[in-house]
Amino acid sequence: MNEPIETYEALYERYENLILQRDRLMKDAGLYRLNYLREFGDEITESFRLRIDCIALKKSISFCQMKINAGEEIDPISMQEFIDAGMLAYTEQLKDLTAMVDAGKSLKPISLLDAEEIKRIYRRIAKRLHPDICPLTVERPELMELFQRVLSAYRANDLKEIREAEILINRCLKESGEEPFPVEIEDLPEKIADLEAEISNILNTEPYSFKMLLDDDEAVEKKHKELEEEIEYYQNYRKELQAHLENLIAR
Repeated sequence: MNEPIETYEALYERYENLILQRDRLMKDAGLYRLNYLREFGDEITESFRLRIDCIALKKSISFCQMKINAGEEIDPISMQEFIDAGMLAYTEQLKDLTAMVDAGKSLKPISLLDAEEIKRIYRRIAKRLHPDICPLTVERPELMELFQRVLSAYRANDLKEIREAEILINRCLKESGEEPFPVEIEDLPEKIADLEAEISNILNTEPYSFKMLLDDDEAVEKKHKELEEEIEYYQNYRKELQAHLENLIAR
């Protein structure tokens, strides 16, 4: 027996719901990342900082060995320039990591009532103005900018910001005399399949997968222990590399 063919209206409703689900999951994933960094950020940052120290020491050793093999003197200024040139990317990564950890620490919990209000406002706006649904949003830069503001407030759990953005959106629509209008979207089955794949990927990868770890006290404790052991390893490795470098310089 053949499966009934879904009407355009039914496909559109599925598409709309999947967009809202995708955005909700992306928001949750961002919060899980921040919570993960709030829990483990200090240890992750310290481990990464020690790793960078070890890389810098290995580059110093490589520079010294190169000069020794060539029978040349070891110039401290040239060595520092050599190290700095190779460490720029690592320094930027550490800066980004530190910023994310700080963001996680500053994350403020909100009440369930506020969280529900944020979801209601976002859903109300997205059902009408989401760029994947509404051509008008794509065509008008001011609406796209306002929708991005709504999306950022939604992901950051910022009730004040999302309320203010909705007021500005309403004013923008009124000033241009816009009314609700029917929207025709092509290739809905393909778009639905793409969204379902995107949702599956979000659910099964980091940072959304951090949720399972954060909800398990034993797993959290185990992760702290692993990071502490990692820090100890790099501390010892740094000492070995420092001693080796000092021996090369003393030659």
